[in-house]
Amino acid sequence: MEGGKMAKFKVNENVMARWPGSNLWFEASIVDFNDIEYQVMFKDDAKSEYVLKYRDVKSIEQFQRSRSKSRGRSSSRGRSTGRRKSPGRKSPARKSPGRPKQSREPVIEVKPVKKLEPEPVPVVVKPRTPSPKPAILLARADKLAPRTSTPTRQSARIASLAEKHDEVDGQVNNIKPEVKTVTENKVATQSVGSRLCGLTSCVGGCLKSAACAVIPSLATVKALIASLLILAMPFFLNELCTKRKCTILEFPTMPRKLEVYYDLRAVGIVIGFVLTQLLLCLIPIGRKVNLPNGAQIRCNGYISLLVSLAVVPLLMYLDYNVLIVYTLFRQIMATSIALGVVITVALYIRAKYIPDDAKNPAGNTGVFLADLFSGRETCPAIRSLDLKFCAFRIMATMWLMLNVIVVVKDLQIHLGQYSPTLLVACTLQIFYAVDLVWFEESLLTTFEYTKQGFGLFFSVGTFQSPFVLTIFTRIVLNHRTELEWYILSLVVALNLLGYTICRGSNSQKHAFRTNPSDPALAHLESLPTSAGTRLLVSGWWGVMRHPNYIGDLLVITSWALLCGFNYALPWVLLALDVLFMVARTYQVEEACRKKYGLAWNNYTDRVKYRLIPRVF
Repeated sequence: MEGGKMAKFKVNENVMARWPGSNLWFEASIVDFNDIEYQVMFKDDAKSEYVLKYRDVKSIEQFQRSRSKSRGRSSSRGRSTGRRKSPGRKSPARKSPGRPKQSREPVIEVKPVKKLEPEPVPVVVKPRTPSPKPAILLARADKLAPRTSTPTRQSARIASLAEKHDEVDGQVNNIKPEVKTVTENKVATQSVGSRLCGLTSCVGGCLKSAACAVIPSLATVKALIASLLILAMPFFLNELCTKRKCTILEFPTMPRKLEVYYDLRAVGIVIGFVLTQLLLCLIPIGRKVNLPNGAQIRCNGYISLLVSLAVVPLLMYLDYNVLIVYTLFRQIMATSIALGVVITVALYIRAKYIPDDAKNPAGNTGVFLADLFSGRETCPAIRSLDLKFCAFRIMATMWLMLNVIVVVKDLQIHLGQYSPTLLVACTLQIFYAVDLVWFEESLLTTFEYTKQGFGLFFSVGTFQSPFVLTIFTRIVLNHRTELEWYILSLVVALNLLGYTICRGSNSQKHAFRTNPSDPALAHLESLPTSAGTRLLVSGWWGVMRHPNYIGDLLVITSWALLCGFNYALPWVLLALDVLFMVARTYQVEEACRKKYGLAWNNYTDRVKYRLIPRVF
C-alpha cells in the first residue's frame, strides 16, 4: 500500500475518469477514496461504479486544458516549417536551346461505342434511421468517431463525382427523383391522425403532472410509514406492559391527554442532561482523535459516566426526589424523541449550506421525506463537536442512568430489600452501557457511524433506544419472578458469551482498520481488495461475516430470559431485534459489494455464513 499520497478530489466531486480497459474518458463523481485509488460512479444509465488509480482521474478543467493543447499540437504538425513550392507558382528554368518543347497532355483515343438500351435496375430507397442519442457525452468522441465530412479538395471532387454518378443512374434507370415541397411536407405531417396523437400526448402529460402532484412517490410513502413506526413504537411498546397488566393480546389504551406526554419539568431534565453531556465532551482530557469531517473528539466518556453516576447519590443526599425521572417516564421519553426530530429538521436545513463532499449520497435524492428520514449529512459537526459521536455517548449514559433509577425505585418499593433477579438484569444492562462508552473509539469504524446518515431514523432511533431497552428491566421490576441462583448463573454466562463475541469482533475490526500492519494482528489472514484495503478472513471474521451481530443477539436473549416465560413482550422485542439484524446484514453486504466488487465475492466464497455457521 502506498503511503504519503493525499487525495486530490473529495467525495461527490465531479471529475473526468478513464473507463477501465480503454482510452475513453467519461464524466463521473467521487464515491470513496483511499491512499492510492478512487471509487467513482459514472453518470450513465446503469450508474456504473469502478475503482480507479489516481492517474485515471482528472479534474474537468485539467481535462479540458489537456484536450485544447493536444488539438493545438495536432494542427501544428500538418504545417511544414520549410518553404514549399505552391502549385500555382512556376520556378524560372533555363530553356535548352536544342530541345523541343514537349506537351504533357495525354493523347486520348476515341473509339466508337455501340448504343445499347440499358436495362432498368430496381432502386430500393431505405429510410435512414436516426442514431440513438448517447446516454452521456463522450469526452473523446471528436477524436475517435468516424468523420462524416472532410473539408478538402479531394472530398469536393469525390462529392461532385458522386452527384454525377447518381444523376446518370437516375437517367439510366428512367427514374426521376420525387421532390416534395415544404408546403406538401407540412400538409402531410399535419394529418388528422398526427393531430389526435398530439392531443392525446398533451392530455396524458397533463394527467401525469396532476397525478404526480396528488399521489406521492413510492419513496415518500415508504419514508412516511417508516417515520410513523419509529415515532410510535416506543410509546406503543411501553403501553403494552404497565404495572397493571402486561400482555400483547390486547391493544393498549393510548393516553390522549397532552399532560401525559408533555411536562415542563421533563423538558428541563432532558435539555439539562444533554447540555451537560455536551460540555463534558469538550473537557480537554483524554486521547484526541481527528475525524475526516474536521472535528476533534476526546475519548473521555468515562468522565461523563463518573459525573453522571455521582449526581444520583448527591441529589439523594440533598433530599431531592430522583424518582421524578421514573414518575415522568412518558414525558421524558416524548421530550427526547421530540428533541431528535428537532435536530433532524435543523440538520436538514443546514445541509443546504455545506459542501457536497460532506453530504450523504443516499439522503440527497430530492424527495423531501425520504431525505429527511435518511439524513442529508453522514457525520455532521459544529466546529470541533462531532454530533453523531456525542449522540452515541448521550444514549449510552441515559440508558445507564435509567437503570440506576429502576434499582432505586425497587429499593424504595420494598423498603431496602433488594431483588437478585432485578439486580442482575440492571447490572447486565449497565455493564453493556459502560462498555459502549469505554470503547467509544471503536464506534468510529462501524457501519452506523461511517455510512448511515444523520436523519430521522438515526436521530430518533438513538434517543428512543434507552426507553425501549429498559422495558426488560421494568418488566422484572413490576412483574418479576425470582429465579434460582443457578439459573441466574447460566443467564450471566450466556450474556458474557455474547459480550465476548461482540466486543472481541468489534475490537478486532477496529484495530485492523486503523492499523493493519500492527504486529499484534500479524496472525490474522486477510484478502486484498481493489479499494486498497483488506478483508479479514480469520479470527472472529473468519467464522461468520457478522459476528458482532450474533453477539448482540445473545446478549438480548439473556435479558429476555431474566423476564421469564410468563410474558411475551420480551420475546417480541427479541424477534424484532432479529429482524433488524438480518435486514442490516443485507444492507451492509450490499454496500460492501458495491465498494469491493470481485474481492467481496471472493470473501463470501471464503466465509460462507452471515450469522449462524451452517445455518444462515
